[in-house]
Amino acid sequence: MNTQNKNWKQLSNPFNEEIKDALQQQHQAAQFIAFVGKHLIPNKADDSNTNMEFIFDDNILLGNPLPSGFRVALRLTDLKLSIFDKKMNSKKDIFLDGKTKKTVFGELKQGLLDLGVDVTNFTDELHYEIPEHHIDSGAAFSLKNKSAFIENANYRQNAKLVLNDIAPLFNVDETIRIWPHHFDTGAYFVISKNENGDASQSIGIGLAIPDSMVDEPYYYLSFWSEKSIDGSNDLVNLIAGQWMIPNWSGAVLRHSEIMQQKTPDEQYELVKSFYSQGIEMIMKHLKQV
Repeated sequence: MNTQNKNWKQLSNPFNEEIKDALQQQHQAAQFIAFVGKHLIPNKADDSNTNMEFIFDDNILLGNPLPSGFRVALRLTDLKLSIFDKKMNSKKDIFLDGKTKKTVFGELKQGLLDLGVDVTNFTDELHYEIPEHHIDSGAAFSLKNKSAFIENANYRQNAKLVLNDIAPLFNVDETIRIWPHHFDTGAYFVISKNENGDASQSIGIGLAIPDSMVDEPYYYLSFWSEKSIDGSNDLVNLIAGQWMIPNWSGAVLRHSEIMQQKTPDEQYELVKSFYSQGIEMIMKHLKQV
């Protein structure tokens, strides 16, 4: 497969503190879209009103439409926040560089008000917490190391690319989305339902940012069953990545392992093989329940 035509961005930079800080700033900036989703869009049980989609051409995270049709988006490479109309024309641009979170929120609220959006109940409060960053204490967003922001945008492009290619294996129409709480790019697939029509087995795929389990970006493959699965501790080793059982029901493929492959084709194929092999093994176990 020629992944050059599929726009896989070659990963060649180790995950370091500069790239980590840019990622954290992007996570903080994405919360402006979540604020809009939480307070200006009808809430859904799965919280999908706060999620967003990565758009390839512009490196933007695009929020869900407001009842008025406006949408808020964030360009990852330069932290530009935009309010788009129904035709995706920008009606307001807010550059975050050099501004505090409080200042940006004020500009966003005023921009929405100027466009006729009722912002009476619009606040910067959310129902979850994200890891603390000095921006929370009043520091300004900073694009000092812009290449680090571009690198993180490459992570998002690669993730959507490969996950879009994996999703059809489940024969379910599921869009790859970015969730503002954990800032993962992923999707959740119901494999089977119980007699009540609720999910009884599921599989999750995605790209996660560093957390308490893995200290670098990583692709994940998780599974769940309401009934215990015999033999899940005995899953054979993966060609790429590793099972995290029994501490966690799933497998991970670390950024550093992907970087050992030296071409875009090889990197793409490694991630795809991680999913293809892992999903096949999980599906066999789930069918035994």
